[in-house]
Amino acid sequence: MTCCSAIGLMSQREVEIRFFQSQDTESVADLLHEMSRHYHGDEASTREVIRRNLIDNILGTDSDVRIVVALAGARVVGIATISILYPAPKERAQLFMKELYVAVDCRSQGTGLQLMTWIARYAVAKNCSRFDWTVEASNTKALAFYRSLGATHVTDKLYFRFTGDELRRFANIKTRQ
Repeated sequence: MTCCSAIGLMSQREVEIRFFQSQDTESVADLLHEMSRHYHGDEASTREVIRRNLIDNILGTDSDVRIVVALAGARVVGIATISILYPAPKERAQLFMKELYVAVDCRSQGTGLQLMTWIARYAVAKNCSRFDWTVEASNTKALAFYRSLGATHVTDKLYFRFTGDELRRFANIKTRQ
């Protein structure tokens, strides 16, 4: 079933954007599973592993992540994960978006734009001085989308990362005194 056939021809007015609610759990798990298959192919996690991660970690008590959903009827067709970070310039906040994903069958229908606009309004309401996110350099469609929004491509910041064994090795380094 495509996004359009699920609710008739979908217009921007027919997509509801709001924060995650508990009744969205299964639909969000479905969309996160699609996202995992989209980005990782045969290496994607199972839906049950993704669902458990959603409940235990993303929605867990130690998480400061908020999930924003785009709904077509009861189906979650878009998702963004955001956090407000401190400190930011002028003693204000920074909103950081970790993920933006729209169901494959619902792309190019305005859902991504609606999610981004909703998040920007939320950032303004929370007195954030900026709204930041990252994108893979190889994701040409996402790059084109973000550029079409008029967002500034930040080139004066570098992004660093530890992964896997490298992270474990670093975590085990004893501090020198």
